[in-house]
Amino acid sequence: MGLKETQSLFVRLCLDSAFREQSFSEGGEARTFSSMEKEVRRHARSLVSKRLGAVKDILSATHSALGPGFAEEFRNFAAAKEEPKGLNRHRLDALAFAEHLAGSVRAGLLPNPLQDLLAHETMPARMWAEGRALVFRLHKYPPQRIRDLACSGNLPSTLPFRPCLLVWQAGRGRRRGYFWREFSPWP
Repeated sequence: MGLKETQSLFVRLCLDSAFREQSFSEGGEARTFSSMEKEVRRHARSLVSKRLGAVKDILSATHSALGPGFAEEFRNFAAAKEEPKGLNRHRLDALAFAEHLAGSVRAGLLPNPLQDLLAHETMPARMWAEGRALVFRLHKYPPQRIRDLACSGNLPSTLPFRPCLLVWQAGRGRRRGYFWREFSPWP
């Protein structure tokens, strides 16, 4: 086996948990790395931890709201889903994980206000992915209020219905990034 094939096998062992488990239990192609099984598993965990760190940065308030459950849920998600490819894979990873969490909200496993928080936190990545410069979004609950509650660790399972409109705009020139304003009839 040449260098390129060896590197390819090592990467597959690190990224594909089902292949890794099968290879180390049966021998197979991975016998080249059998003496390094602990190191391969440690490297695989570190790659998932790196992905987790990038997703935590994008979904920081959701991370605060879920606490230790965020990391556990992400590790389960990462084991079941293939890592996105490309330069901006962390944004795509965060969007996919947010959709996974939104499914848990719809199933009643997570609090309802988390749905609006996820939509709010992923909007810059969605705008980037879709190439949009302006977005109008209606929320059931004020996202800033949800962020404040989530960051304090007190996200309740329900909140009073307080619809609000958010306008998102991509910055231009010296103002890079994505900016939003909230409009609500309630104080």
